[in-house]
Amino acid sequence: MTNAFDWVLPFAAPQAGELFLSGGKGANLARAAKKLPVPEGVIVTSQAYRAFFAPLTEQARAILQRHAGNHAASADALRALVLAQPLPQALVECITAALETAGMTAARVAVRSSGTLEDLPGAAFAGQHDTFLGIEGLPAIVDAVRACYASLWNERVLPYRERLGIDHLEAAMAVVIQLMVEVAPDEAAGVAFSIDPVEGRLDRVLINAAFGLGESVVAGEAPVDEFRVNRDDCIQVSAVIARKTEAIISTGTGSATVTLPVSQQEAATLNAAGVKAVAELALAAEAHFGFPQDIEWAFRQGKLHLLQARPVTRIPARWTRDESAERFPNVVTPMTWDLVEEGFHASLNYSFSLMGLPSFGDKWFAMKDYYIYGNQNAVELYSGRLPTQMSGDLETIVAHLPALATQYAWVQRLPITWMRDLDVYLIGIGALLAEPTEDKTLAELWDYVLRVRDLGREYFLPNIAISLTQRSLYALLQRLLQLMLQDKDAAQNMFDALLASVDTKTAQVNAELWALSRQIRADADLFAAFGEQTGSELWPLISSPRSEFSAFKTQFERFLQRHGHRELDFDAYHPTWVEAPHTVLDQLKALVLASGEAPDDRTRRITASEAEHGLLARTPERLRYAVQEIIRLARVYTELDDLEHYQTTRLALPFRRALRALGERLTAAGVLTEPTDIYFCPVARFESALENKDLDTIRVAAQENKAAYLQARARTPDWIHGETETAATVGDGEVWQGLGGSPGVVEGEVFIVHGPEDFSAFPKNAILVAKTTNPAWTPLFYQAIGVVTESGGPLSHGAVTARELNLPAVMSIRAATRLLKTGMRVRIDGRAGTLTLKI
Repeated sequence: MTNAFDWVLPFAAPQAGELFLSGGKGANLARAAKKLPVPEGVIVTSQAYRAFFAPLTEQARAILQRHAGNHAASADALRALVLAQPLPQALVECITAALETAGMTAARVAVRSSGTLEDLPGAAFAGQHDTFLGIEGLPAIVDAVRACYASLWNERVLPYRERLGIDHLEAAMAVVIQLMVEVAPDEAAGVAFSIDPVEGRLDRVLINAAFGLGESVVAGEAPVDEFRVNRDDCIQVSAVIARKTEAIISTGTGSATVTLPVSQQEAATLNAAGVKAVAELALAAEAHFGFPQDIEWAFRQGKLHLLQARPVTRIPARWTRDESAERFPNVVTPMTWDLVEEGFHASLNYSFSLMGLPSFGDKWFAMKDYYIYGNQNAVELYSGRLPTQMSGDLETIVAHLPALATQYAWVQRLPITWMRDLDVYLIGIGALLAEPTEDKTLAELWDYVLRVRDLGREYFLPNIAISLTQRSLYALLQRLLQLMLQDKDAAQNMFDALLASVDTKTAQVNAELWALSRQIRADADLFAAFGEQTGSELWPLISSPRSEFSAFKTQFERFLQRHGHRELDFDAYHPTWVEAPHTVLDQLKALVLASGEAPDDRTRRITASEAEHGLLARTPERLRYAVQEIIRLARVYTELDDLEHYQTTRLALPFRRALRALGERLTAAGVLTEPTDIYFCPVARFESALENKDLDTIRVAAQENKAAYLQARARTPDWIHGETETAATVGDGEVWQGLGGSPGVVEGEVFIVHGPEDFSAFPKNAILVAKTTNPAWTPLFYQAIGVVTESGGPLSHGAVTARELNLPAVMSIRAATRLLKTGMRVRIDGRAGTLTLKI
């Protein structure tokens, strides 16, 4: 037999903050009660519900099977089943004891449902379960708890769970029993948001208020007052006062609606002091939970109470290229985006969960006119959510290190578990590539594509956490270095030196490319061929069975065996290295003709070691281990972030294999003009066409999207979607402001590189101008005298590589590839982040 400690918990109990025990509402209230003015309460845990429901499980299963698809009938039968079952006497005794201990036996209370699935990604269950106000006396409280249990089976809940793929019988309910805040008809209650999720303003607090209980505000069924407040000083900036004819008040058996006096109906519910107090409470809740909050509040006899708090996870989208331009510089085909989008957002919310952040309930990235845009409001909502203690001085950081080490212990474990699980993914890739596809039907080929997608989704789940952790560690290390060195440039130089020795997979691939370039230089005839011909012209000479360069051919083919899955572009529409070996030959040509030589790894390791020893020597002893561990983790995550990207690109091989086979079948059937046109058919339309045996739908979709895609590719996308930006002036002496990526000043002619197709033409001693760069572009840096990109910042690939090679670099010069023309002369200042035209 379990006891009250197992079934009913006071808010102060350590385990009351656990979602699986207390549900979303209960867990948040228990956490809030530690520091915020939350009325006394207890939680009837999900364990109590499971004990209550266990004898009913088989009957419930039979009802769900008997009324499958008929939600109304299922809900009626299930609710009747629950309401007919008395609570176990042991549970009634637990509730009685907990209420006595809390001094709530004779008080009016609110009894609120608190589902254990409320905080799952995309599963808010807002308004789906029931709340009972003004309940008085133990029998009424017990009935209200059972009614909350029954609301787990409300008609509107059943299709919601099914849509989310949640097993009905796995759902459980906790119940919050909380002292009722008896708001009088002339007092105010309502909701507040520590940001404004209606207008998408992250610098404002939004307050909705009504007279009496706040249920009319929560339900959205009556006019309410609306106040907007500056976050910085909690000063009201606007107010809309509604005509409020009624108020809800508490009674001994629930709640009732009363008519307000005419003189009160158009009065403001809150004065200036009240507005400020509610705004301050919303901001205090945000500070306590570490994330913007949606709170319910109420005044009683001049005292402000917090009734509920939950994270704000939806906000109007503001689609920009700020977050996406570096990662997705080019147009993307619908098929590719549809196959990866779900996996990306699943990984994002998994990563937020690891980091102790709430799931985001909307899209982070979306395709707009064939370009990928980021939801900048979401980025700003979640960005900077490092522990607030890290923004202080060294003493503050030292004081909080033990708590931080406990909270972020998963950062130590993630590299180990990721490497462990990598084998499963690689074996899966191998199995898919070994699976014959020649005799598969269209449906079987599509199933193959979906299995590739699912394998990738499972593998990718923790990968965004790796990138976010790397970014956070970089920010933390840079903050520490600035505090210790008291000089921004010195801190950046130290940061670069500390990470110079990181042995990434990209560095290993580049070392192999350098080795191949040395082999080319050692052969006079091969060297001459590389000097005179492009990669496209070289490949037939090298790949020929009777090639005179057989020794090089052997080494080059082994290189492609190892690394041929590397991509030319994010979009699977574009071939990989093994399918386009001429692009790798163009990279080799850049290295062969470069005046420099491969980076000296031994020198870099020595530099990194000396930098670390010098830094630790000047670090306070109590902080030395922590600094050393942060440096180590920054290096580990630099390697891991690069490796996960390298391994992710392996998915392109089975994806392209299956889609090529599908495209060839559809081309032979006269549905498509060419096999790659399959990439222009969205997944939903493709699946509908297969299901309905209407292949003509695929042809129409592919033709329409391909034409629009080609038009989009020919233009520069709006930086803010839907807003045409005023173009920068192109004239002698004009200065364009970007971000400094690598210090130094250089003047010279620019060469615009749109993609790998331009690699072979890139001349020595030109300033490289591109939308963005990735590791495949590194050989061009050895011929360049400077770098300009349209996106990215100091930690982007282009900036880091430029600093390694002492090349001046300016990042985030928007539309540079459109406004500049090859041969134009510019002066770039990598420290100031400026580009000056010299026409």
